[in-house]
Amino acid sequence: MPEWSVSRSAELYGIHSWGNGYVDINDAGHVTIRPESSSDRTIDLHELVRSVEQRGIDLPVLFRFDGIIRDRVRRINEAFGAAITEAGYRGRYRLAYPVKVNQQRHVVDCVYEAGREYGIGLEVGSKPEMLAVLATHNNVAGGLLLCNGYKDARYIELALLARKLGIRSVIIVEQIYEIQTILSVAEKLGIDAEIGVRFKPSRKGSGRWEASGGEAAKFGLCSYQVLEAIDILRNRDRLDWLKLLHFHIGSQITSIGSLKRVLKESARMYAEIAKLCPSLCFFDVGGGLGVDYDGSRTNFESSMNYTLEEYARDVVWETLEVCDEQGIKHPDIISESGRATVAHHAVLVTEVMEVAPVIEPRPSLEKPPTDNETLEDLHTLYEELTIKNCHETYNDAVSLREDILQAFNQGDLNLAERAYADRVLRQLFAKINAVSKELKYVPEDLERLDLNFRDTYFCNFSIFQSLPDSWAIDHLFPILPIHRLETKPTRRAIIADLTCDSDGTIDRFIDLKSVRRFLMLHETNGGAPYHLGIFLVGAYQEILGDLHNLFGDTNAVHVDFDERGKPAVRSLVEGDTVREVLGFVQFEPQELLDRLHTSIERALGEGTLTREEAVMLERQFREGLEGYTYLLAE
Repeated sequence: MPEWSVSRSAELYGIHSWGNGYVDINDAGHVTIRPESSSDRTIDLHELVRSVEQRGIDLPVLFRFDGIIRDRVRRINEAFGAAITEAGYRGRYRLAYPVKVNQQRHVVDCVYEAGREYGIGLEVGSKPEMLAVLATHNNVAGGLLLCNGYKDARYIELALLARKLGIRSVIIVEQIYEIQTILSVAEKLGIDAEIGVRFKPSRKGSGRWEASGGEAAKFGLCSYQVLEAIDILRNRDRLDWLKLLHFHIGSQITSIGSLKRVLKESARMYAEIAKLCPSLCFFDVGGGLGVDYDGSRTNFESSMNYTLEEYARDVVWETLEVCDEQGIKHPDIISESGRATVAHHAVLVTEVMEVAPVIEPRPSLEKPPTDNETLEDLHTLYEELTIKNCHETYNDAVSLREDILQAFNQGDLNLAERAYADRVLRQLFAKINAVSKELKYVPEDLERLDLNFRDTYFCNFSIFQSLPDSWAIDHLFPILPIHRLETKPTRRAIIADLTCDSDGTIDRFIDLKSVRRFLMLHETNGGAPYHLGIFLVGAYQEILGDLHNLFGDTNAVHVDFDERGKPAVRSLVEGDTVREVLGFVQFEPQELLDRLHTSIERALGEGTLTREEAVMLERQFREGLEGYTYLLAE
């Protein structure tokens, strides 16, 4: 049996568990992307990186695979279609894409075009989002536009005027006072509205965002407020405007059981309202359809214990059973499954710039530079360490470390002695860590010691810009090398970004059983590029990213197959330049140039700067303003 193989790499990184048919490894040891899960056509990600670099597109690069978006839209619609057919359900399914999940124009356009044949809708939660999609959304007569979020009169005016463009806008009431505003604006414009109400189920969902649901949720109406809204509409002779009931129990629902419980309550609410309002025809089950980021298929916060098909069947069957029991017409089912639509399609590729390796234990150490008794004791501990005494040696080493610090502070150790002690302590802890792995039972303090012995791989990107959920909420994303996977990775590593912030690190990684505290990576071959891919980053990450240290948006490349079936770059969205990010924080580039020029002239007059140095400084300053905010390959 060979020492290593691509199949063992696939198992190590869990590719077939979280990849959902979109990610694999070829015989060359390169990661491949299969944009259509049912097709044999693949894209070699490593070769794609080399191709874009040859075109002058610098890393880090966010690769967006439009074919995956099309495939996700198809799979979601087919899952609900199959469930509807199996159950004999007499309504239809409508996917509504929540624009907030990824507002990038190319992504929204791709989702919308992929869903045209299925009658896809869009969901907006703010005035800017509505303005962004109004022109896009009028291509299909009667296309649904779900209007959520806080609403002022202008927002409602836009939603109502959109109906004049053939858009079927539904204004969803999430606070009771919005009813009066809608009625007032509609009367002023002379336009009939279609209204939905968002209901607060008493039960919560599951996972990190479960607080989005339940009676204390930020948005939604309680049962008595729903009745109040109905009474207001009835009194104004506008009861027929009520078309939709909506509920939402949180993004990334991890447990199908929690969804079933809320579905039962919400479907029952739909049936009760439908008895009072025969115009009711849409049942919007909100977002929450999860993505299995770690591949464990559990109710862990970065996973989900159900499949897309199970989700669709449960939504359809629960709705059908309640409606049939109550003698209510089956409504059209809407889901706002944004994360499940776009998370898979984006991969961030970055390059390892430098590695800080851990200290490896040596067979023996040099003698102390002086006859200091503490240093002699430290040397003896190292030489006499065994499996039997490793825990006792650890305790002695911790005590000696305190003695050494105290002696240095008191002037009883010089710098050379302190440096020797620090180096030997590091070596000793490394040796204890290695030896302790042979114990049948590893004490807790020795287990924690293991976290100190991981290489740090410094990568050319910003966690705060490209993976904000990793920093803010400890969300897990699959990470692995995109090449050299035919060989065994031997280094236990964590990842650090370019920012001068200690939080700019990733030290928690996916694992089928728990959270792994290191990532297995290859040793970097001096000078040869080593590329890592961070997967499933298509939902929320771009728009939530910030400008920490003024690292801006990365280059983004849309990839698809051309007419010959070959991978092709369809569009390039260039990342931010230094000039652009400086403008975001009110540094006017021309003013900076003017001030630099003044400083240069003063330095020339004082003789501290030569003409050649002045030319070089100004040239590099100008080039820097127009350049990428990330490091450039030499």
